[in-house]
Amino acid sequence: MVDMKYGELYLSKYIGFQHRLRKTFKIITFILSLSGILGWKYFQDYAWVILLIICVMQLLSLVGNQLVRSDKEVEEISALKMMYTKYFNKLERLWDELYTQRINDDEALERFYELRTTDWENIEQLDCKLDIKRFKRLMNKTEIETNDYINKYHNYE
Repeated sequence: MVDMKYGELYLSKYIGFQHRLRKTFKIITFILSLSGILGWKYFQDYAWVILLIICVMQLLSLVGNQLVRSDKEVEEISALKMMYTKYFNKLERLWDELYTQRINDDEALERFYELRTTDWENIEQLDCKLDIKRFKRLMNKTEIETNDYINKYHNYE
């Protein structure tokens, strides 16, 4: 259950990071394009400066898809986040039913493994396809938020 909450929170942060990265990338590309166009008259005697700016801009546009996720990939990551959220909600409900003794251990195990064979396999399949990078800073923030959530809502000691 903790892993699902962690995955959900990490993907939320990752999606936000990708949106900020994409926006920054577009702004930098725009500024380089604009400086190349508007700077032509100023750098007329130094044509190599304009050439360099154009080369950097072209390199950024070529490498952009390798550095920044496409909109389609971000949508798929959002879908993965929703899958994590739904799976976490099911696990949380199962845990609460077990903790309040509305179901016994055997029934809980049976339902847990049923969830693992349906929902979890779909999550793993999409997760492997997307190859989501692990960023230390995002991981640290996510771990803190996950622990706070679990301690707040599931601290049964």
